[in-house]
Amino acid sequence: MGILIFLLISSAGVNSLLMPASPAGVITGFSLSRGNEAIFYNPANLDATNDFQLACYYNQFYVSTKSISLALSKKINRLNFGLGITNFDYGEIELRPEYPSDDSVTAYTANDFSLGISGSAAISSQGKIGVTLKYISENIYVYGDRTVAFDFALAYHSSFSGVSFGATNIGYKLTLNNEDVNLPAKLSLGGFIDLKKAILSLDVHYLVNNGKFEFGQAWRFPVAQAIELNAGINYREKFFPGFGFVADAGRFAVEYGTAIYPYNLGMINTLGITLSF
Repeated sequence: MGILIFLLISSAGVNSLLMPASPAGVITGFSLSRGNEAIFYNPANLDATNDFQLACYYNQFYVSTKSISLALSKKINRLNFGLGITNFDYGEIELRPEYPSDDSVTAYTANDFSLGISGSAAISSQGKIGVTLKYISENIYVYGDRTVAFDFALAYHSSFSGVSFGATNIGYKLTLNNEDVNLPAKLSLGGFIDLKKAILSLDVHYLVNNGKFEFGQAWRFPVAQAIELNAGINYREKFFPGFGFVADAGRFAVEYGTAIYPYNLGMINTLGITLSF
């Protein structure tokens, strides 16, 4: 468990922001996120309805690591508004004294929290702009700090294709244990094409802090009027596959995603329910 925590918080603060907050996150969330999920990945894709839409997501990672995300959206006149909340719980972490020592092993908790307010608007017949303003906090053992950041995205969608560009987690540093750490900022470029029987998508991300690239390629397969299957392959230090489905009955939808994450610690499972009222 300690290895996982080190991987998540080393080199940048709140690296849990790069973990899936909903099922779309296990495939190409930037280019193909829709509805409330766009609040977490690509605010330019936020396309709310005249009704309120409330989405609840439960995301299970490794051992006791998990997160819960909530998203609420509504269209007001020509503007789309959304509210997204994620609480990432690292679970119980063991603090082992340096050897040799007679001190006992103790345990502590850690969590990351983010609250984002999103807005999107059309800037042409096929172009949209979106912004998310975020409040972010991280608490690890007795150390903690909070900051603000924003996401920005532009999207162009035609009847059969689309392309998006965006910047994520752009904001002030956190101070943890008297050390300044950067947020996990990234630049993203994504696109999709509708091939009638399937939708092909591709995302490319540049992680600003460490100069690394990440990739994602996915397919969406509509198999019935209300059911869609999806599958993808992602690269984050290693290649790993992702799968999922969406069952949409109009005012009620269920979504599921799973992935074999690259740290070889098991499966990611994420389940979501969306209600319109």
